[in-house]
Amino acid sequence: MISSNDSNVSATKKYSSIKTKLTVADIVLNGALLVLFQLFLSGMLEQTVQAQFANFYMGCLVFSCMFLAYLYIGTFPIHFYSTYILEHDFDLSRQSIGEWSLDEVKSTGLSFAFMILGIELFYFVLRVFPSAWWLVFAIIWILFSIVLTKFMPNLLIPLFYKYTPLKSGFLKEKILTLARNSKIELFDVSVIDFSRKTRKANAALVGLGSTRKVILADTLVDKFTQEEVIAVVAHEFGHFKFKHIWKLLGMTSVITITGFYILFKLSGMITALSGAGTIAELKFLPIFMLFLFIFSLILVPLQNFFSRCLERQADKFALEATGDPDSFISVMDKLAEMNLADRDPSFLKKIFAYDHPPISERIQMAEAWKQSKKIIA
Repeated sequence: MISSNDSNVSATKKYSSIKTKLTVADIVLNGALLVLFQLFLSGMLEQTVQAQFANFYMGCLVFSCMFLAYLYIGTFPIHFYSTYILEHDFDLSRQSIGEWSLDEVKSTGLSFAFMILGIELFYFVLRVFPSAWWLVFAIIWILFSIVLTKFMPNLLIPLFYKYTPLKSGFLKEKILTLARNSKIELFDVSVIDFSRKTRKANAALVGLGSTRKVILADTLVDKFTQEEVIAVVAHEFGHFKFKHIWKLLGMTSVITITGFYILFKLSGMITALSGAGTIAELKFLPIFMLFLFIFSLILVPLQNFFSRCLERQADKFALEATGDPDSFISVMDKLAEMNLADRDPSFLKKIFAYDHPPISERIQMAEAWKQSKKIIA
């Protein structure tokens, strides 16, 4: 007889394997689509929009819309399978096709708006600052990232989830006590209606300054013990205590400036290989995007390593703040089971796909912390 635990392990491995294959396929497909567009469509589309629109930026708008639509349509089958069909196959999603489509329209619309604005600004900066465009645009990109992080809790998250204040009671009192004991000025702790869309559970620290808040999935609050929820909140408090959002923004800023500087240095070679033109021409947009795509992939292991270090620091803070390793361990077990998370991924999968330490490592760390306290006692 196969136990329910064995069945869950089997489902987890299968789900994780499929997700990995889909991620690799999506990366390969995106790269191929960018190359094909650059080779066969970019020059022709540029000539067409230039013939139709005397204003460069209007032509840029049309070019960008068609380019982004091409990428979206090309990758849609994998995206739909990954975010809708697969989630239903493993009984993780609660969304109907209509609800999924509405979220897709909103998220795609936002992505298109941000991307088109970014492309228009990119070409504006290219034309106005031909020698320093890489630095000017990198600064704009960094400032936009900070503004987006600042206003995400109030402007973006409410488009997809409904906030509910955490109810008064034992849990809220424990959180207030935890904040006081940790010398943390308590900011907003809210619950979002995760269960309306998924059976998964999660939590996060979002926002900056006055918009900063801890958000807890209602699936977490409803399905976990209060001590387990406290362990999760303590972890998020750790992110605040050690200013992890700012550290991540700092790392992103360094990567952004470096990436655009390298692109600036390579731009002369790109135009020379094409045989004609300047980097400010629309037809080079796909190759610029391809460079940024490859550059970001190369840096994924470094970014994930940095993120895992911050997560470990937040985990240790949670253990020290609560003094309750058993609740921390049980919450890790439950999260792995609910989210079908691979507890012990391969080394390659860990460095390329995990911005959090694997569940097995987090549990081992908590067990070691627990043992060390017993020895000291």
